[in-house]
Amino acid sequence: MENKKDKGVKRTKKSISAKKTRKKVLPPIPAKAMVWWVKYLIIFSLVVVLIWPIGLGILWSLNGLYRMIDPTRFPKLDSNIVNLMKTTGPDSPEAKKGVAICEAIINRLNDELNSRFGWTVNDLAISPTAWPDNRRNRQRGVIFATRLLVNFLSTNFAKYGGAGAEDEDLKKAREQYFAFSPDSWWFPSSEDQYKKGIAMIRRYEKRLLKGEAVFNVRSDKLYAVFAYILSPEFLDQPLGLLVEPNEKVKYSELDDRIYYTQGVILVLRDFLHVLAHLYPEIENRGGADNLKLAFDAMDKICNFDPLIVLRGSEDSIFADHRGKMARYLITVMERLNDVTSSLNR
Repeated sequence: MENKKDKGVKRTKKSISAKKTRKKVLPPIPAKAMVWWVKYLIIFSLVVVLIWPIGLGILWSLNGLYRMIDPTRFPKLDSNIVNLMKTTGPDSPEAKKGVAICEAIINRLNDELNSRFGWTVNDLAISPTAWPDNRRNRQRGVIFATRLLVNFLSTNFAKYGGAGAEDEDLKKAREQYFAFSPDSWWFPSSEDQYKKGIAMIRRYEKRLLKGEAVFNVRSDKLYAVFAYILSPEFLDQPLGLLVEPNEKVKYSELDDRIYYTQGVILVLRDFLHVLAHLYPEIENRGGADNLKLAFDAMDKICNFDPLIVLRGSEDSIFADHRGKMARYLITVMERLNDVTSSLNR
């Protein structure tokens, strides 16, 4: 006969074995639940795959709508510049040429001030017009280039010689109004100061047509203006912003530098087209082909407006938009350097 101790051990082993058996046997997953999980995985996969093209499509549509309201691409010369070149030519009186040069310099700034949203660099952060930062940085580039060209106009073209007196209207425009900060909202506002600067330029134009002011462009001054444009003071400044190493530039600043450069070139393109039109010796002395190539690169800069600004580097599969803009600008500078050399011969 088995003793009570052996019987107890057997019962304990049976109970442990039964528990193990129950743990190993899992209940079957219902078919409906399995179908639901499969559907969930398929939907999630589709969302992951499609979210980028759908998002880009929405962004592209919104960007297209914005362009209809406020242009962001400038592939062709402004109509004001085209009309200037139609009404003023190489045989026009020097005073009329001076007026055309002045209008070419201030044309882009005047367009920005009178555009649909006006001067937005100084708009408060709570205003929706302050949100498109591409526009704001383009305008910063515009005032930078306008300021420098007005300086050259006042200190070179509007004088008979190096020792000549500077025109008071132009001096006031460059030292007081155009030198004003671009982000002042009030007391006084930036746009008010720039409009006063434009008024000073046009006051000089009226006096010029009356024979009461000076406009004097010689061959040496044509050379000087190209050398000035290529100097560290002018085009080297936006180029430095474009070629700085990627690791030293915040991602949020990439588009700022691109559109700043665009603003600079918009002003320069207007000015150089009118200057080359009025003074054909620039092309006749070997600058024709180089000018054409320079203008082609300028047109690409002025028409540059990627949907999303990327900064691919080295062997990245992504585009390097800042580097692409830099290559266009370097082409402009190389071609203008050749024009400068031809004028110096």
